[in-house]
Amino acid sequence: MLTLALDTSAIPLSVAVINDGQPLATIQTSRQKNHSVTLMPAIAEALKLAQVTIEAIDQLIVAAGPGSYTGVRIAVTTAKTLAWTLNKPIYAVSSLAALTLPWRQNEGALIIPLIDARRNHFFAGCYQWQAGQLHQIASDAYLDRTEIVDQIKQNATKQIFFGGQITVEQQAFFTEQLSEKTCHFASGSETLPLAGEFSQLIINQEPVVDLDHFVPTYLRKTEAEVNWLAQHPHEESDHYVEQV
Repeated sequence: MLTLALDTSAIPLSVAVINDGQPLATIQTSRQKNHSVTLMPAIAEALKLAQVTIEAIDQLIVAAGPGSYTGVRIAVTTAKTLAWTLNKPIYAVSSLAALTLPWRQNEGALIIPLIDARRNHFFAGCYQWQAGQLHQIASDAYLDRTEIVDQIKQNATKQIFFGGQITVEQQAFFTEQLSEKTCHFASGSETLPLAGEFSQLIINQEPVVDLDHFVPTYLRKTEAEVNWLAQHPHEESDHYVEQV
């Protein structure tokens, strides 16, 4: 079973070709780039390294958000287009769940994947790996950092693993606020989504049923929509972004 996996939810880009759960080729970038320009060449390069054609792909997995509005839209649109063209199933995974993969050997620990949403806000998840499967402890959410701390304090687990790219200043904040716990922060390649491991995230999951209505998970309104609603408080909108 050949799988093409994609993630452009934040600054990093990750593309992989997987065969029966084993990565054949992975393309990773960790620098700020225009994913709309780099994604298709990355897919082509991954296919070339894996020595397979796009027609040989049996299914697709895409990180569907939350994250950068533009980033998740690029990955989802690309995956949908390929799924339509190839007539293949597509699986959607949480972009936050993807950031737990580097910590999957730390079973039982609380994993808090974060994607910076600016102004001390984050897209945040709460997960645990148990017996090789990922369990969601709380729904992915758009939270202020103090809300994240409050959520963690409600859990008795002492070992906390933060996933994603987190600044030194934010690391210091969480360490100070959670002094009664032991905080571990991803570094280097641990901060990157591992598209080559995405098969671990779709165990017992069904593919997207309605491709037409499959949209990214944004978790908050765009700034344009917020401004529009502020200027038109008594008017209904069709929403600039469909929220999930």
